[in-house]
Amino acid sequence: MKLCVGIDIGNAKTELAFESEKQLQLVRQPSVISYLPRTPESNDLPLEHVMNNLIDNLIVNISSPSIKRNGDYYIGKKAMQHDGIKTNMLINLGGKSTHDLPIITSLSLVAATSVKKHYETEGELPESLSIDLKMATAIPSSEFSRQNAKTLEDRFKNKHIVTLYIGDHQVLTSIKVTDCKVTEEGKTSMLAFLNSDEDILEDYNEIYSENKKPSDFKSTRSLHSDIGDGTSEFVVIEGASPVQGLSKGKRLGVGHASDLAIRLLREQINISDKFTRQQLQEWLKRDNEKGQLARNLMGEATLGQAQAILEEIQTSFQELASSDVDYVFVHGGGSITFKNELQEELMDFAKNNHFKVVWIPAKYATTMNSRGTFYLAKMMYSNKK
Repeated sequence: MKLCVGIDIGNAKTELAFESEKQLQLVRQPSVISYLPRTPESNDLPLEHVMNNLIDNLIVNISSPSIKRNGDYYIGKKAMQHDGIKTNMLINLGGKSTHDLPIITSLSLVAATSVKKHYETEGELPESLSIDLKMATAIPSSEFSRQNAKTLEDRFKNKHIVTLYIGDHQVLTSIKVTDCKVTEEGKTSMLAFLNSDEDILEDYNEIYSENKKPSDFKSTRSLHSDIGDGTSEFVVIEGASPVQGLSKGKRLGVGHASDLAIRLLREQINISDKFTRQQLQEWLKRDNEKGQLARNLMGEATLGQAQAILEEIQTSFQELASSDVDYVFVHGGGSITFKNELQEELMDFAKNNHFKVVWIPAKYATTMNSRGTFYLAKMMYSNKK
């Protein structure tokens, strides 16, 4: 099986973007893993039920020369439900190019997606599956260097064995990564925007009483503010191409506000030391007393982080972009979390400095990196055999 993918190896989630039957598909899981000291017992659920819920119940054995610890792992939501030790990215330290988690989560999603596609096409599980993978991904600007990019590229460009535990079945997948490109986060966001449906500009057109579509921006000069979990990226882009040297990353984002909210939560109720940022995000969605408490504390935590991000956008406009852009784009998960605290002040700043703000709607905001890296991979490898 041949597969071309873009992968967002975010601190909050790992997201796979690929085409199936000429439609863009997105598969995501929280960036959490849990190592298992012994192989888990199989369940006796019907195979169809297991396959329908495969991505959310991901159990794998991984053997790869690119990771320090081969063995059995729970991945994503399954790891979050496990009462054992959970591993996620330490947002204050970074290190995506050397950490095992991005390799493990990415390969597990590739394996699961490929097996699920085979099952849906053929109506049965394969005993084994060989996957020829071409991919692109990105690391934060604060971590990016040619050497760090090459380190991660070389770690992916290997042959990896991922065995999926599917009910009482085991499916061995052999993943050979033949091509891999690692770029800076935020640099492919314009590729994602230009390949989006016109409703990505619904909010923009309403605010500015215009009728623009993405293709109208293909020759503009813009500053992109990609507000993530552990880092936020600021990139000046001409048309669809990043301007060499005009990018930076700061350790600002939703994860830092989440860490503060968790500390505040611990002061009020007894929660486990294993409580993760991803678990807090699940609490925030709950319609109960714990959910309301989490939302209140997260609201307190976002204020300072939002102000720091606003100041960084303003500084990037003045210093990185030399106050010379037509548009400032705002996207990433933080564009949703911090919108109430950020948007009005940024709009005022834009009016005073003669540029316009393209605030990407929530529907698209968190997928800009995965979609952007996919379109980069497609451009680089579509004609390559």
